[in-house]
Amino acid sequence: VGLSAIEQSKTHRLDKILYNVRRDIHLRSLEHSTFPYEHYHLMAHALIYGASGISGWSLLNQTRIYPTPTTFSRITGTTSRPFSLEKAQIPQDERIKIASGIDLTKSADQVAAALKEKVEDIPTVTHVFFTGTASLTSMSPSAYISAAYIQEDDFETLKQTNTRLLENAVRAIEQLAPNLKSIILQTGGKGYGLEFPKEVGIADHIPLKESCPRIPEPYASKIFYYTQYDLLKHLSEGKSWTFSEVRPDGVVGFAPGTNAMNMAQGIAIYLAMYKEVHGAGATAPFPGHEHGYNSTHTDTFQDILSQMEIHAALNTDKCGNGGVFNVADGKVVTWAQAWPRLCERFGLVGGSPQSDATPMLEFVENNKNAWVTLAKRHGLNENLVDEQGWGHTNFMLVDFDFDRQYDLSRSREVGFTESIDTAEGYFNAWERMQTAKMIPPFE
Repeated sequence: VGLSAIEQSKTHRLDKILYNVRRDIHLRSLEHSTFPYEHYHLMAHALIYGASGISGWSLLNQTRIYPTPTTFSRITGTTSRPFSLEKAQIPQDERIKIASGIDLTKSADQVAAALKEKVEDIPTVTHVFFTGTASLTSMSPSAYISAAYIQEDDFETLKQTNTRLLENAVRAIEQLAPNLKSIILQTGGKGYGLEFPKEVGIADHIPLKESCPRIPEPYASKIFYYTQYDLLKHLSEGKSWTFSEVRPDGVVGFAPGTNAMNMAQGIAIYLAMYKEVHGAGATAPFPGHEHGYNSTHTDTFQDILSQMEIHAALNTDKCGNGGVFNVADGKVVTWAQAWPRLCERFGLVGGSPQSDATPMLEFVENNKNAWVTLAKRHGLNENLVDEQGWGHTNFMLVDFDFDRQYDLSRSREVGFTESIDTAEGYFNAWERMQTAKMIPPFE
């Protein structure tokens, strides 16, 4: 039987009082170093660097409820650009706060000052998540939103910039959070050399395992994930906190606003435009190559990724000390399996690649008016086609045409068992986009 409105109000007030009491006790314990952290597990405070991106947004959402609705007593997301909970479209929760204006390109001391000013109860932070989600190609600090990952024009600048961001973030929080327990570094398939598959012999290492050695030079010097990992290893020596690295395959999900590396968004826009141009029931050939259509991969729905990162953060005995973990939906898939199901959701028939089909980038460029028509009909953003990172979408569908599936044994060995059907991950992401009025409804 559901609670009455009066009972719900009383329960809410009581929960708030209990939370404030626990918080005050915890803050006093920090001031006097009287009580060990373990006595106040319920005061776990998650700090998410890069909260507006595809990974950071999901962490904001999942830390509310996973592994339980009471695991974290406070959740703080940081961004460099202005961002709000209303824009984030996260269910209302008093534990969640957004701290905008946290610019990790500043010095560690400046970042620390900004965190101290803008993050409530900053001394209580226990778990830090550093996500690589924003990817806007510009040298200007005003061009990136989440400021946890910056895309630059050359490998060396990319490496130096992103390693410096991480160092500033870690050194800043170390100054402020004496009970810091865990830092999670999100990386990805670049660590396996997926940018250079032929040069590093990816085919010899399938399925990709965390035990694979770092790729050889001259390619290793181009991977900033390596320098980020080495930095955390150095900074954590002799400290009370530890760290883990989590490696997703291609991330499928939703992010409020523009996210250039959002593959699911690109596919949704493309299929919506294709239906508008060719009509319901039309056959949409896969825009890549035949061998890519049948190549194996392990897509990663954003919620599965977040849950693995939370699992690693909370289980430092199994996952800490620089532990590296693959994460993916579960089963190995091919586009031949997924494409027809994705097209069906848009009222289309998914077909195999056709040599005479119009390339995806050309189709999008030639049919922008179709998106404008859709946008006006459904109240969507007319400029979304131009804001989408089509180079990334094309790369994932057309150029990423080789086997690259992950081995998930290590994640399972440390107790992480969450999984989802890959197509369902796309469907969930698209439903979130529809709620946010980013893509048209399915008809």
